[in-house]
Amino acid sequence: MRAPSPLALAVAAVTLAGCNPKAPHDDAARMAVLKDTYDHLHARLEKAAATDPLVASALADHGHVVLAIRSGLIEELAGNVARLYLDRVTVDLSAVEAHESGKLGKKTFLGRIKLGEWRVSIELGDLMGHLRAGSPRVAMRGPDLIDVELPVEVQETEGDAVLRFGWDSTALASVVCKDFELARKIRGRVMAQRRLVSGALRLSNTGESLTLTPVFPNRRVRLKLDLTARSWGVVESALRSQDTFAKCGTLIDPDKGLAYLKGLATGGITVRLPPSIFRAVSLPAHLNKSVKVHERPVGLRLTAESLRVETATVWSSVSVQVQANAKP
Repeated sequence: MRAPSPLALAVAAVTLAGCNPKAPHDDAARMAVLKDTYDHLHARLEKAAATDPLVASALADHGHVVLAIRSGLIEELAGNVARLYLDRVTVDLSAVEAHESGKLGKKTFLGRIKLGEWRVSIELGDLMGHLRAGSPRVAMRGPDLIDVELPVEVQETEGDAVLRFGWDSTALASVVCKDFELARKIRGRVMAQRRLVSGALRLSNTGESLTLTPVFPNRRVRLKLDLTARSWGVVESALRSQDTFAKCGTLIDPDKGLAYLKGLATGGITVRLPPSIFRAVSLPAHLNKSVKVHERPVGLRLTAESLRVETATVWSSVSVQVQANAKP
């Protein structure tokens, strides 16, 4: 025969405790039997509860109110919160300007000499980056951290941009290669791509509720860029305009320059995600700071006591103190 559960014993004990027998007041023998039965059941309840790990964890806590939540539920909630950070987010790239520069040298019978320095920059104009979050991977780490890996889909978009290319010759090279500066309006594209944003959510016990605070030290996303075929034609034409003996054709190869610029675009630019999209949230479990006693509000002071993870369960507790009223 299966032994009764602790809950059944508790119900029986409470039921017996509340009995009000109709026997005469002097029936002390019957009252003694009822008391012995109650004490026996209560002892069995305490013994059974002491062997239950959940009950034991709750009784070992010093807080007045103890909350237990399965860690799987916490991870699921954290995943939903993280996905909302980057779901359907638009990043304005108009203030972003990518720069690159370098030096050009040439081997001679006198050794390698510096011919000049080149620089290229692109202003992205009204180009936007549209992000959509995928299904995150989350895992508890310690009592208060939840690791998050969030895949992000970058959608392809197109907009106006300005490409600038400049060349500064050294004194020796300036004899055959003049300085120049080119600026061309082009159409740029953010390529469709997939990125991974990693971070964590910190779980904290505020007393009134459990809060998830984002911890994403690296909020940068690298976006691959490209130009429309027409715009690459504009860039190639600009480079070839310098491919003459009177300008810089003896030193700069337009084909190599075009290939290099395409390589820079493929490498992409790094965009920092706005901190406003990473927000702290409270879990749907909280305690009120007041209760009503005989229709009168009584203030409570809630103090966080503990936050720990045991047997796949997140435990938190608070101490409760009744605040003294200034007026009766």
